[in-house]
Amino acid sequence: KAAWLHVARLAAGIFYAGLAIAIMSDGDSSEEDEVQIVGADDASSASASASAAASSSRAPMIQARLPAYLMEAFEELYHEDGLAVLGRGLGTLLLLAAFVRFYADPGPDGHAALVREEQQNERLEQTAAAASSQTAQASSAAATVSTPPLVFVLGLKDSERRALVSTLVDWGTPPELLPTEVTNESGQGKDREAMYKRGGVFLITSRILIVDLLTQVANPKDIEGLLVAHAEKVTEQSTDAFILRIYRTQKQWIAGGGGGNDSSTMVSTATAGMPDAVRAVVRTSALSPSPHGFVKAFSDKCDALMAGFAKVDKILKSLHVRRLYLYPRFHDVVASELEQCPPYVDELHQQLTPAMKEIQNAIAAAVQVCIRELKKSTSLIEWSSSDLTLENCVTTNFDMQISHQLEHDWHKLSPQTKQLVNDLRTLRTLFQYLIQYDCISFYKLLNSIKTATVGARHPSMWILDASGDIIFTKARERIFKVTRPKPSKRVPNPVSRLKPILEENPKWRLLTQVVTEIRNDWPERQEHHRRTGSSQTAGGARVLILVKDERTLDSIRTYLVEGRERIMTLRWVRYLEQINDRSRAVARNAGGSSAISEESRLLLEEEGRARNFLFGAEADRSEHAGAKRKQPTFVPEWKRKQRRIAAEKSRGDRTMQAEDLERRAVLDEALQETEQDLFAGGQEKVGYSVKASKQLDADSSSSGDDYSDEEDELPYKVGNLDELRLVIRTYSGIEGDQTNLMLDDMKPDYVILYDAEPAFVRSLEIYASTTASAAATTSNKAPPKEVIDKKKSGSTGTGTDISKHDRLRVFFMLFEASSEEKNFLKALEREQRAFERLIQHKKTMPMPLNTVNTSTQEMQLAMGGAGGSYAGGSLPLSMDTRTGRGKATTNQQRREVCVDVREFRSALPSILHQGGMRLAPATLTVGDFVLSKVHCVERKSISDLFGSFASGRLYTQAESMCKHYKCPILLIEFDPSKSFCLQSGNDIGGDIRSDAVCSKMSLLALHFPKLRILWSRSPHETLRIFKLLKENHDEPDIDKAIEIGSNESLDTLLGMDPSQEADDGEEENEINEAARDMLLRLPGITVQTARTIMAHCDTIADLAEMSRDELKRLIGPLSGQRLFTFFRQSTK
Repeated sequence: KAAWLHVARLAAGIFYAGLAIAIMSDGDSSEEDEVQIVGADDASSASASASAAASSSRAPMIQARLPAYLMEAFEELYHEDGLAVLGRGLGTLLLLAAFVRFYADPGPDGHAALVREEQQNERLEQTAAAASSQTAQASSAAATVSTPPLVFVLGLKDSERRALVSTLVDWGTPPELLPTEVTNESGQGKDREAMYKRGGVFLITSRILIVDLLTQVANPKDIEGLLVAHAEKVTEQSTDAFILRIYRTQKQWIAGGGGGNDSSTMVSTATAGMPDAVRAVVRTSALSPSPHGFVKAFSDKCDALMAGFAKVDKILKSLHVRRLYLYPRFHDVVASELEQCPPYVDELHQQLTPAMKEIQNAIAAAVQVCIRELKKSTSLIEWSSSDLTLENCVTTNFDMQISHQLEHDWHKLSPQTKQLVNDLRTLRTLFQYLIQYDCISFYKLLNSIKTATVGARHPSMWILDASGDIIFTKARERIFKVTRPKPSKRVPNPVSRLKPILEENPKWRLLTQVVTEIRNDWPERQEHHRRTGSSQTAGGARVLILVKDERTLDSIRTYLVEGRERIMTLRWVRYLEQINDRSRAVARNAGGSSAISEESRLLLEEEGRARNFLFGAEADRSEHAGAKRKQPTFVPEWKRKQRRIAAEKSRGDRTMQAEDLERRAVLDEALQETEQDLFAGGQEKVGYSVKASKQLDADSSSSGDDYSDEEDELPYKVGNLDELRLVIRTYSGIEGDQTNLMLDDMKPDYVILYDAEPAFVRSLEIYASTTASAAATTSNKAPPKEVIDKKKSGSTGTGTDISKHDRLRVFFMLFEASSEEKNFLKALEREQRAFERLIQHKKTMPMPLNTVNTSTQEMQLAMGGAGGSYAGGSLPLSMDTRTGRGKATTNQQRREVCVDVREFRSALPSILHQGGMRLAPATLTVGDFVLSKVHCVERKSISDLFGSFASGRLYTQAESMCKHYKCPILLIEFDPSKSFCLQSGNDIGGDIRSDAVCSKMSLLALHFPKLRILWSRSPHETLRIFKLLKENHDEPDIDKAIEIGSNESLDTLLGMDPSQEADDGEEENEINEAARDMLLRLPGITVQTARTIMAHCDTIADLAEMSRDELKRLIGPLSGQRLFTFFRQSTK
């Protein structure tokens, strides 16, 4: 029985503590043990309880910091490796921080303590079982873990790394337990190797870790495991999958090559005499992949996991895990946790103004027209009914999806079809900015788009359509209207009048009402807190306002301080300045105001009245004198330069014409110009203090001098507004997942969601739930009786029995029947549908078999050549039966490739390794890949090729390769998802242009005739090309490849390097590049005469010592005389 207990605990692994097994004592035993044997149906629940007992007892700090559903996810993921998929905003980074804290802690609350206790118990059991020398040796071998485990965290962005460290600091983590960030500034490989030996958790980039693994700086046997964030990006060709493949296979190799069969055999033998229920629990724990290191992945992009065919299965295969853990918002545990004390939400639906509704309907009509014309022009493409819809245009990246479907045939499309795709992008942008901009900014954006597209060869169709006319007319009517009274007998020719409308954004007025309601509600909340004896906020109420971007933040802040009249009038004056400067120039050149239109004359008159209202008569003259500035031409030089730069940078991304690339930059220019005007307006604003509001009319030149350096940073703090402390933040300004930290630091009483964001709504639910739990724990108050009854009965508490004054109050503002509402609801629907599909897929998903041993046939051949999976490994994986009696071929392939470390950003190194190549990372000065002693490859993607041509970098690279290698190669690699076409046929004209890519390729071939140019359709085709090039060639010399080009000494330049020896014993005539260049620059020397001289003279000194007659006979009378005179000419 003692031996049976030893085998059971040994097979259960680190989860022995959760295995409830008791052994009935014999009659002569002094003490009786309780018997607890679980039934067969409760095997899975017993396993879960074992994991909970192991992890929960070791992480009291984590349990206090995490919500209940995250703690459950922590226990499940710690019990068995897998992929945890959470809804957006449910705390994915918090779960990752919990694992980082758990593995970094060497104390009693960490993973190391669990391992030490396991080793100690194993030694005690072995000593009690048999006191032999072998047991003593095993006991001494199982030393206590003295260093923390080595764990790497992959896939985090820079902002998420900072958020992770900030979360751990907020949890009270000691500085020595914080994760170490490994970047390019972390030293050389030996410095990183010393850090890795000390153990701990490291936040590292994929490129650095893959290089360290291949160079043995990071030894897989020392790595405890990997934590992978953003697992939806781990594809078969990604660098993260490359790392996981190397880590898993080398871990398996170090462990002795034991696959799933050996583990199953061991467990079956160990559990031979156990009851069925106990055998089920032991098998579940013993089959854990912990002997091969752990891999725990996290993701909150459920829709990305279901974006392709069986993508989640491919991701699990790339991650080398078997389990999929799903935690959507509608999960029972999540719902019960977040709905116990939810925030008190006021949903405020703001209607669009009549003019905005008409503009929105006109934009929708323009989208329908473009979709109809797009279907006509692409009749050969079968569009589904769900692809080209108005709803998709509003809620998704509609233009990018269409461009992706048209990618292969893009070079065949007509210019009108390409313009339609660009028009859909523009109209989708107008949907967004209609509800985000004020009336003046939106109309200026429309005019910028119109001005930029009118001069194009193929103008936008929607501008010439009736819907476009409605858009421009209604947008102008939101700013001003020109009224013409009816003629009468007294006034036969009435004068038209201009009436400013200056329609504000409807949400601004709604925001003012919300702030007023908060001001009225705050005394009631304080009175409630005094009556109930709960904690109160010192001072005024803390109000947090969340907006989308910086432009909205600036507008909201100015509106709250200065008010509607001043901000709209100020923008109206700036718009009039821009329009009237052109009218003044026309009137001045034409000789009077009669040359301008009536509307322009009215706008000139309105500018003076607006200035008088805003600044006064005296300020009008001074401002008007200083406001004159030179207007740009129709197409300014900076715009033309920006278009050229954008064209050069993105030419390789798509096979488009030059005018197609300019179309894409038109909208960006219009948006940038509008943003610059708004920013310029923000610089003229006054100090943001309510007490100084009376001085606004007196001094308009001050621009927030009261601000300190801290207040210039986010969050932008607005001064007290009737004792309300307002803090305005942007969603983009919250780095990583620091939402919870921001809420914990600020502790707002009210939150105003000016713009909708589903992820932040869930963060507010988490904050409200954890705050209520912490408050109850601090005050030692029991929860209400109703909540206790609901928990006992199993029902979900909704928090409706709690007073609204005790909960966080949230004001949720949303435009009714608008693109904003469609986007918000569509995002929730898309996530819910994706989780439902994941749940159904998980039910029918087959369990991945042997996820550890997933090396390809080429990789296994590269490792040993003959060890295979047929007939128990007695037969090789591949064999040529035509050689006679199944004799294997003796011709071994060359597999060594020297790879530049900068190339690990691409997918090609992973594909090369998967194809059986042995990679040697190095910092190469010449080339990207060195295949042999004679082959050097410079790899260029299409976009990189265009960029190298534009900067001239390719010429230098080709010159260096031709100088040091016999066979320099330029490999042009295409994207397999795009057409195999360097340049569109429509882009190739009859005239030869120096800026065309074909002309540049021709010049490259003429200047470097030694250079070989290879074309590859995909990275897999590149693998095949590399294998063909390496045939019958020696493996590359890694040290020499690193040295080439890195340290060109004087001897190397002069051709006197003793290390350069002839290959294969053949004498080679090395060319002194410096001497040849000097020879070509001598007077009278051409390429033909230089070859003649190099054939007769060994050095330039020999040439200089030749007589006049010898030079004339060698290179001709004229050239010889010039060269003879040059050598003997005095330098004084």
